Amino acid sequence: MPVKIVLIGARSHRQGTGPFIAAGLAAAGAEITGIIGTSENTVAEALQGLKQDWGIATNGFTELATALEEATPDAVAICSPWRFHAGQLQQAAAAGCHCLVEKPLAWPASEQEVATLIESFTQEGLLLEMVGQWPTTLPAFTELHGPLPDEIDEFCMRLSPISIGRVMVTDSAPHFISMLQALLGPGELKDCEIHTTGADQLTVQAGYHHHRGTTHCRLLLETSLERPRPAWYSINGLRADRRVVLPDYHQLLVAGNREVPLTDPMHLVTQNFIRRLGQQAPTDSQKLLGAHRNLLQLDQSWA
Repeated sequence: MPVKIVLIGARSHRQGTGPFIAAGLAAAGAEITGIIGTSENTVAEALQGLKQDWGIATNGFTELATALEEATPDAVAICSPWRFHAGQLQQAAAAGCHCLVEKPLAWPASEQEVATLIESFTQEGLLLEMVGQWPTTLPAFTELHGPLPDEIDEFCMRLSPISIGRVMVTDSAPHFISMLQALLGPGELKDCEIHTTGADQLTVQAGYHHHRGTTHCRLLLETSLERPRPAWYSINGLRADRRVVLPDYHQLLVAGNREVPLTDPMHLVTQNFIRRLGQQAPTDSQKLLGAHRNLLQLDQSWA
């Protein structure tokens, strides 16, 4: 039997990933049994887009509670704005549903509040995971530059959120943190500094303290309203840029005149989620809580 999933936020109104997550879940063999939007008009628009662009036909709802009752999902994919995540996660856990949620897990929220949210899943044996597309590009990076170094002294990442000001960090830093976790394992961001050169451009600098030492890291953010948005990262000075080829949104990782095709990162994320559900894999509480703790550390650097 396919995994039944309802998805919150199936439109890509601003920088949303809902349609791509829905497509990836369907490609991984899941059944999208419903989508939830804020109004009948937005739901109708999302249903039309999923059918037209991805061949996904499903049911629409304006309330998560109704979708949970009528669509009886096994899991919920949360792609709504992050300020709604905490309440939606609580509803999903109470209904006994696994959950795949866009970053950040819940915001604004204290470390204790997030720990309680995570526990509501783990104590019921439910899988809770965050969307983390950037670490899926690391195999392509090794094709460009060779094996990852044993010692990573420096990591830098450039992202282009649609937001401005302080919200840029909330929108983008979770991707940065997910890369640090993937490359270096659990760790703590310390000595964080945020330098602004305008409301639409800033630099985050910090040291990521992990079991092998400390890695100097920087996050460069600059607002971009147009897609595809510039993005790249470098490891010990070896840089790889993401290139998106329109109109089919084909993605490449590029270094100089060399390029490596990327399997759609969203499809890899959703495939992994469905695979881990089939394996009855446990929630990685340490990873989720560590990501939130580091995001709090960055946000507090504004003070």
